[in-house]
Amino acid sequence: MKDSSGFTLLELLMSIAILSMIMIGLHQVMGATLSAHRQTTEKSELVAQARYAMERMVMFVQETDQIDLPSVDKLVVRERLLDTYNNQSLAYEPDGYLDADNDGNGLVNEGSEEDPPDFITFELDKIDGNNWKLMEEMPKYSTPDLFDAEEKKLLCEHVTTFQCTLLAPNLVEILLTLNEGKHEVSLKTRVRGFYGD
Repeated sequence: MKDSSGFTLLELLMSIAILSMIMIGLHQVMGATLSAHRQTTEKSELVAQARYAMERMVMFVQETDQIDLPSVDKLVVRERLLDTYNNQSLAYEPDGYLDADNDGNGLVNEGSEEDPPDFITFELDKIDGNNWKLMEEMPKYSTPDLFDAEEKKLLCEHVTTFQCTLLAPNLVEILLTLNEGKHEVSLKTRVRGFYGD
């Protein structure tokens, strides 16, 4: 008597075909999931860049007593924070730098000849036509020289719009739009500078 247990060739081929369809379906689901994850990650990185740049500008504008807009894509504010800013650690530390109080009267950047104000500049760099960059230029506090500046620092890339509008002498509206591939992030805020002693 023959043992008839086992698979016939037809059953084996049918099993392979069914397993192949399941594997193709799983591959498509995995591909879609990975693509969605990549898209979300790219969008999150773009949002993080835009928020970082906006928060930097807002921080300096809120503490300034002078806002200048030499052009629509350039913001210049008189600094009132950086006398305690550590350019290496990017942290704020008390009392520290040579040109913070040049005349030694305890007031910082008061505008006198001995202690002129320093300015922070936020400007759109359009050198690379395919990738505009928002740059920040700040005073160099590690030297006693007046009017020296650190190298420009990149705040964000892929900028399509950086527009500043002065709504009042101490109120500025900032619009920042970043676009990379399929993703676009646009942030807009109004920020008031500090006026007074």
